[in-house]
Amino acid sequence: MSPISILLISFGGLIALRCPIAIALFLSSLFFLLSKGMNLAIIPQTMIEGINSYTLLAVPLYIFVGELMNSTGVTQRIFNFALALMGHIRGGLGHVNVLGSMIFAGISGSSTADAAGLGRVEIKAMEDSGYRTGFAAGITAASSIIGPIIPPSIHLVIYGAIADVSVASLFLGGILPGVLMGVSLMVLIYFMARTGREICPVRKRPPWRDIFRAFRAALFPLLAPIIIVGSIVFGIGTPTESGAIAVMYVVVLGLFYKELNLTTIWKALERTVFSSIVIMFILSTSRVFAWCLTIERVADSIIEFIYGFTGSKVIILFLINVVLLILGCFETATANLVIVTPVLVTVAQQIDMDLVHLGVMLVFNLVVGIITPPVGTSLYIVADITKLSFETVSKETIRYLIPLFVVLGLVTYWPQLVLFIPNLFK
Repeated sequence: MSPISILLISFGGLIALRCPIAIALFLSSLFFLLSKGMNLAIIPQTMIEGINSYTLLAVPLYIFVGELMNSTGVTQRIFNFALALMGHIRGGLGHVNVLGSMIFAGISGSSTADAAGLGRVEIKAMEDSGYRTGFAAGITAASSIIGPIIPPSIHLVIYGAIADVSVASLFLGGILPGVLMGVSLMVLIYFMARTGREICPVRKRPPWRDIFRAFRAALFPLLAPIIIVGSIVFGIGTPTESGAIAVMYVVVLGLFYKELNLTTIWKALERTVFSSIVIMFILSTSRVFAWCLTIERVADSIIEFIYGFTGSKVIILFLINVVLLILGCFETATANLVIVTPVLVTVAQQIDMDLVHLGVMLVFNLVVGIITPPVGTSLYIVADITKLSFETVSKETIRYLIPLFVVLGLVTYWPQLVLFIPNLFK
């Protein structure tokens, strides 16, 4: 059996046996090196290289921001503002749920922080207002994946570090697709409410005075995305420095609102350390796996296969989307990013595709896996909050894939949707 066969078969077998992804990546890479008789010191060296990046320091910082926000009253203020702004529209709290996720995404960039923190507030409010629990669960899970697209995005930071692409350009490139994701979900919610497929109690439109009061209460949280992204775009700080600024900003907000203390900060820090360790372990072992693929010239083989099948850029992009969506169902977005990015960067260069465009399209595809079984991280989180079964939450979320796939098609075949804003700042 060839070394590459050993690598892929052992990895697939370990995953089938429900082995943790990082362990599966590590062991399959180990078997590969043993089969080739190579020095095993390559493994720790490559693992260290995989996370030895100043840019990746931004990842734990953005995770910490999300944890701090969920420990303070920031999420509730964001929700109250979204409620005052859109609660009276047909579809009511469904729109509020999506808008709240879009605002939260501009501060945290984490789908799990959205689903676990803001999602808890949103689901309770919808249940208390007479919305069906399954309906609330589906919207919450679907809207949570906006977080990795709208800046600041943890996944775009990881892609930028691997592909050596400007994180500022990636952040700017994610703005329009992220907004369009939210709008598309709102359109579906409005349609379901309009046709009576879902019972969505209509709230009375609040007076402008109440809207202004909610805006004033949420003003400082709403400024956070501008401060974070603006500091990067205008060269005030790097993505890592921007993450540090975001942490300080949220800490000051929590102290100002008198909803943050040392105990709360310590607990948020504990959760951040745990999440960061998991991500960094996956990143480091994925780097070893990707190195194994590289020395076996897998990227070249894939390119030869694709061009032997078709030379059409349209079909190539379609095939990339299909493969990424399938991978997203079975692996975490973080692991997939490290494994497929080097291969797809080579493919993109062959078909003259901008790497910023590739990055947003790649992350979009992979984060859809967050709401598709069997991995479906957000599905598990929402199921735990609502006490519904994983299967029920999965069924409630499926319909929201339709508008998301439409947006994915636009992102794939209309590059300017991604590149328009980055080009304005060149």
